[in-house]
Amino acid sequence: MPYLTVAPEVELFYEIRHSTSPKPSSLTPWLLILHPIFLDLTFASVYIDGPGQLLERFNILLIDFRCHGRTRSKVSPRCDLWTLAVDLAVALDKLNLPPLHVFAGDSLSTEVSIRMAGLFPELVLSVCMSAMPPATEQGFIQTAFFTVLASWLNPELPEDWEASVTATQWWLYGPRTHRDPVTLDTWAGVMMRRYPPCKATQSLGSCVAYTEREAPPSGIYKLVHAPILALHGDFENIYDMPSAQARFNEFVNAGPGSKFRVLKGGPLQVFDANPELLKSLYYPWIDSILSTTAETELYQQQIPIRPDFHRALQTLASLYDDPSIAERDAMTSDSFYSLSNEKIESNSERLEFLSSIEKSKFSFVGGGAPERWTGASFAEMHPWRQVFFE
Repeated sequence: MPYLTVAPEVELFYEIRHSTSPKPSSLTPWLLILHPIFLDLTFASVYIDGPGQLLERFNILLIDFRCHGRTRSKVSPRCDLWTLAVDLAVALDKLNLPPLHVFAGDSLSTEVSIRMAGLFPELVLSVCMSAMPPATEQGFIQTAFFTVLASWLNPELPEDWEASVTATQWWLYGPRTHRDPVTLDTWAGVMMRRYPPCKATQSLGSCVAYTEREAPPSGIYKLVHAPILALHGDFENIYDMPSAQARFNEFVNAGPGSKFRVLKGGPLQVFDANPELLKSLYYPWIDSILSTTAETELYQQQIPIRPDFHRALQTLASLYDDPSIAERDAMTSDSFYSLSNEKIESNSERLEFLSSIEKSKFSFVGGGAPERWTGASFAEMHPWRQVFFE
């Protein structure tokens, strides 16, 4: 199976799809597609296969984040968004791939792509950010995240877990009446199979880097030189449009063609809720970049570049004005984090507690159903739906 070891006890699952373009391989660019939180790389297929899709333009690399999809990873109390970004850089290095374009499918992957493009500008040719969240959660939103997370990880009753998951779904997709029921049931099936209360440590590992993120130092925005297409849905009540655009404006050194665009009628997570809306803005933008890139430059872009992990670690140390960061082992992604000792200790205690209680927690009808990558039908993956509607 295609796995990449990027840190001790962290094996990222990946897939490579080679382009159907008639162009010679020496002129075919690479694209990294990052899936939304809780989902996995199989959800990118609607953007890859078929006439006019991305496989006609790119060779494509797909990777499951830690605690997602088929990736095998022990949850680390030190893991944050910097860690996830460097996971990707280590993967590119191990695969000996050239610089690539990045298609970030949601808020989590936007945060990861910002950090990757800042620490490793030599690896990133362009970035599409499908959502522009705030740098950190504040006020009632932060309180709501803590409340939902507590009910999700350690519910007393199935109804408590269901209420927390329903609230999370509303955050991502908006009111149910405005979304395709199949999209929502597909997402709910993922939560029931992969993140039930009996897998609480895995659940925490899937989201804590995002939900409890701290704002990165402002200097990171100046380090991003790739062109950026920042997109944000206007049909949601959590992350407002003015704040999203204001954050985009912090990328003062973003490359030519950088734009902020509104996804009209789109929720926070458009990637699987409305792929055609996302394609309508991303495809013309990336086509413009590709068509205006000279053939000699395209050829140069296909030459692999080894990431400079020592320089990246020094950059992280400089951003946080913490020389001790630069003393860590630069050759493992686990060394790239900004969490305080107090936060790491707190995370360790939470993981120890969840590990002790999850053994006696419940799962759900359909929790052992086959996953998307097995080729199972919708009915086979969602037996709970049949039970519910009978």
